[in-house]
Amino acid sequence: MTDVNTVVAAAHRLNEEKQDEEALLVLIGMREKAIETDPERQNDPNLDVVYAEPTMGPLDDLKRIGKRIANRWSKELHSIACGNETKDAKEREALLNSINLGEAAVIAAVVTALISLGVGAAIAAPLAPLIVRKFIWPAKDELCIAWGEALEGNK
Repeated sequence: MTDVNTVVAAAHRLNEEKQDEEALLVLIGMREKAIETDPERQNDPNLDVVYAEPTMGPLDDLKRIGKRIANRWSKELHSIACGNETKDAKEREALLNSINLGEAAVIAAVVTALISLGVGAAIAAPLAPLIVRKFIWPAKDELCIAWGEALEGNK
């Protein structure tokens, strides 16, 4: 079972270490490739992968994989945060309440929501800060409207 606190700590570390979105996208792509060859690694939020072009392909391909994964899970989180499904009420409340507490709290809420959706810890750790940076934090005052517009423009 995944320890959410460990994933949150890894997400915060990656938020500090990876200062741009592209670095997070490449990391997500590299981790996805590593998980494809060894699925047991999906639950390691600190999964250490080293870029190897012969087995992973070009960096641009890894970035595209990372973007595809980020878009997929961002859409899922958007439907939770901005939808009206009763089954998502607890996650929606936690995510929206965390916005008033600051970026660290939002990252923690996103990690928790991603894990509840079945995202492995190795992907959830770099994905949470990316989603917060790209979709949530810049639009926190008009979250649902801006997030939905960003998703439409990110196709």
